[in-house]
Amino acid sequence: MHFSIRFRGWWLGLVLMLAGSRLAAQSAALPCLLLPLSPAERVQAASLIVEAEVLDAQGEWDASHQHIFTRQRLRVFRVLKGALPDTAALPLLVEGGQVGLARQELTNTLRPLPVGQQGIFFLQPASWSGVAPAYAAYASSQGVITYDLALGTAAEPARTYATLAEATQQTAQLSGQPTQQLRANPRLQAAAQRLGGASQRTAAPAISSFSPAQATAGTGAVLTIRGSGFGSSQGSGGVDFRNADDGGATTTRALARDYLSWTDTQIQVRVPSLASGGHPAGTGPVTVTAGDGTAATTATALVITYALANIDNTTGAFTDRPNHVATNATGGLTFRLGPSFRSNAAAVAAWQRALGQWRCSSGINWELGADVTVNTIALDQVNAVAFDDGTLPARVLGRTTSYYSGCYTANGEVVFYVSEIDQQFATSLPFQFGSARPGAGQYDFESVAVHELGHAQQLSHLIRPGAIMHYAVAAGATLRVLDPASDVAGGRLVLRTRSFRNRGCGGPAMLPAPLTALAISAVGAGPAATFSTRDECFVNGFVLERSAGLDTTAAGAGWQAVATANAGAARGQYTL
Repeated sequence: MHFSIRFRGWWLGLVLMLAGSRLAAQSAALPCLLLPLSPAERVQAASLIVEAEVLDAQGEWDASHQHIFTRQRLRVFRVLKGALPDTAALPLLVEGGQVGLARQELTNTLRPLPVGQQGIFFLQPASWSGVAPAYAAYASSQGVITYDLALGTAAEPARTYATLAEATQQTAQLSGQPTQQLRANPRLQAAAQRLGGASQRTAAPAISSFSPAQATAGTGAVLTIRGSGFGSSQGSGGVDFRNADDGGATTTRALARDYLSWTDTQIQVRVPSLASGGHPAGTGPVTVTAGDGTAATTATALVITYALANIDNTTGAFTDRPNHVATNATGGLTFRLGPSFRSNAAAVAAWQRALGQWRCSSGINWELGADVTVNTIALDQVNAVAFDDGTLPARVLGRTTSYYSGCYTANGEVVFYVSEIDQQFATSLPFQFGSARPGAGQYDFESVAVHELGHAQQLSHLIRPGAIMHYAVAAGATLRVLDPASDVAGGRLVLRTRSFRNRGCGGPAMLPAPLTALAISAVGAGPAATFSTRDECFVNGFVLERSAGLDTTAAGAGWQAVATANAGAARGQYTL
């Protein structure tokens, strides 16, 4: 038997409809909830600035076993400010990462950097308790300028640099300290020589077409690129997409696991939501770089409509699309407000409106429960929503932490699920909490909240103005209503293919909202479905179906309705 809910306009096994309109940004966009940090302020705040390369990465718990950090050693080439305490390897601590089958991901925060990544690091002694001494990047993701040695460029969330020298010279001038050269940087020198000889090359790849023109990221969608001169094998080449985390200011390269085939005339590659640096592919031209360093870019843009969050294991050998599980007694997940958040009535109302957007449009089973007495953001079996108590990095408006747990299924596959979600928002920044439009220089809190709840829904950034998961928000703008073709479609796919199914670990599957209970029993000649609902929204009715054949996946098998009920029953009680 097949139980489904009839919504206005779609079927999911449960379906919903969205109404409303979106307002475009009114001023310069802000990279996902980051207030841009001036180079001068950053140099002044950092006690140590180095040009370095990441040597390794190792996840570790704090002493309370509530936060995961990634410890990375840096090989330092040059010191631009301060004194280096250890010339062998400098310890860098980054929030988030993986230990065993436990993983934590934080939005708007510096991700653990890939081994081999070079750049300029603006550091302070790490202030987190319960961890061994280390340095941390000031302002988190804005505390590192990353190098792209293949292109000879550098970037950070708020700005890009046409050359590597531009980034180092600016920093050195602001520090006012003579640069101290500790050791040679062979990879940087080789990149400079290679780029210097690029103009001497005559042969280059050419792209004649690609398909499809529109795709989704992180879903397994395959992009086929046709042309010539790609090379008989991939070698050190790759396919670069626009980086959705910075609006396409930089590119992100598909990782080895995503290439399906590579010949001189055709490449097939999955469109990733977890490419180099942990970034998702976004809308924009696609570039093919051959093994000899020559490159070609598509004349038109690949359009990415939505991107589903993927997580990988510590080796990067595979990825998984995580699912939600039911962690409360009503088939869903319960958020709880901390005292700092509860004290702001307008913020609470805005956040609840944001939650209602996702619940009523995608069907995710979220609810707001009793408050908690502390503002703790940690792995503690509480899905907390709180204002900052001094733990947010500088210049961050807010962030969402997804806590994942994994297990091995009966067939040996690793499955990750969301075991907890926390949200934290800044208190000292210019939010507008009410339902009115924000004023000049203010950021609309409801727009920020609905975006961060999209990350909790397990969606990644897009380059799609007007969509909630667009990578940026602007002062003076409101963006409160989900994009049906993007935000809603992506959210429903997460639920339909992951969260509403039992994947083998982590607890029972989530029930689609507005359901709070569902039981199937035998009554007379056939089964009956008894269920209850709460706060029905955008629901027309409910349908009990049976398959037309034993093989429900066979072409034309279909489902046949055997019983229906209109929505709106007294006390939300139904039997079909």
